[in-house]
Amino acid sequence: MKKLLLVITFSAYGISCPAQLLDRIKNKVEQKVADQVDHSIDKALEKKKPKENTKPSDSPDSNTQSAETGVDTVKTTTAPNGAPASAVSTDITSYSRFDFIPGSKIIVHEDFSQDEVGDFPANWNTRSGAELVTIDGRQGKWLRINQNGVFYPEYLTSDLPENFTLQLDLLGNKQVSNIGEFMISLMQTSDTDQKFDWGKNNAPGTPSFNISFQPTSSSNGDLRYSSNLIGTQYKHGVPEFNLNKNAVKISIWKQKQRVRVYLDSTKVLDLPRALDASAALNTLTFSSENPDFNQKGGAFFIGNIQLAIGAADTRNKLITEGKFTTHGILFDVNRDQILPQSYGALQDIARIMQENASLRVQIVGHTDADGNDNSNLDLSKRRANAVKEAMISNFNIDGARLETDGKGKAQPIDSNETPVGKANNRRVEFIKL
Repeated sequence: MKKLLLVITFSAYGISCPAQLLDRIKNKVEQKVADQVDHSIDKALEKKKPKENTKPSDSPDSNTQSAETGVDTVKTTTAPNGAPASAVSTDITSYSRFDFIPGSKIIVHEDFSQDEVGDFPANWNTRSGAELVTIDGRQGKWLRINQNGVFYPEYLTSDLPENFTLQLDLLGNKQVSNIGEFMISLMQTSDTDQKFDWGKNNAPGTPSFNISFQPTSSSNGDLRYSSNLIGTQYKHGVPEFNLNKNAVKISIWKQKQRVRVYLDSTKVLDLPRALDASAALNTLTFSSENPDFNQKGGAFFIGNIQLAIGAADTRNKLITEGKFTTHGILFDVNRDQILPQSYGALQDIARIMQENASLRVQIVGHTDADGNDNSNLDLSKRRANAVKEAMISNFNIDGARLETDGKGKAQPIDSNETPVGKANNRRVEFIKL
């Protein structure tokens, strides 16, 4: 009887004020998520080194790393009945407005795997300080930046392509809110001093594009961006990165003059004339600045940095040359689960097939050389089939026009001895039949 009275009372309350109740539930959920992310980040402050020979758990947070950013140490995933687990992410359409397409050839893949936790990366430079840490519930190593300074990879020594894509993951703890600013700069510099000046002392007209992020204690963060052509601009109210959502995937796409910036699935900037068409950029730096940075305990964390030559002409490659290779279709590590941020790359292929009704293709999956050969082969085949299912279910492509296969590690296109080479080898190919 007491249970019945409780149900009736709660139901009456829900009927009388559903809006307030839903708002309270929503706020609780958002705060819970934010607290969990921040708790994981704060764990990194303990600077614990990872245990030897440990494997990532099967939790969604620790195992959500793509075929481009993760190592293919294969582990077969099965459903309770023994059949392969679902291959198509149920929330892939959450990225339905994400038209970003990663570059066709990876030239930088920085996961800090060759450096020790607690050290500053050997092939990077700074005049302040930062260190590599691990974060509970997050794959790999992260560069923890908790003081003013400029940080950049020294192995970029020549001009970047006129068309390229840059992606990285950015996290911030609660203490960085309202006081910390994190900046990404793409510039033309002639010496080391200019890199550390963030391009401020460059000659007038020297090509540069800068974008900075400042999470705030409100529900929206702030965004500042500039180039030598457009000056400094501000965008207030950026819900993708703030105190309550302090982890974001940043994607930057440069096509000659045009620069697009995405935060997770949202396009926040599309600047058609951000740079001169002939602008040559040769420097990538990351920087942080605020007088109270150290005193407040704020820290930013960056990881999974990938720079690639601009996306190929899909239509020409597939229709004329008969083969198209993409690194933009991403998977959970060791699994055939397609990540939602693959939507742009999948949609690009689907459009070609929709416009060419007689076109039939074979979808071929490839892995790097890490892990068991047979398991890699099986994984590559399951991933190819997952792509087929995604094309059918999300873009209404007739399954009879799609065949699948997997080659495992058997057909590398780059070395398996470096992170960049492995990232290039993890790919999906579409071959015209």
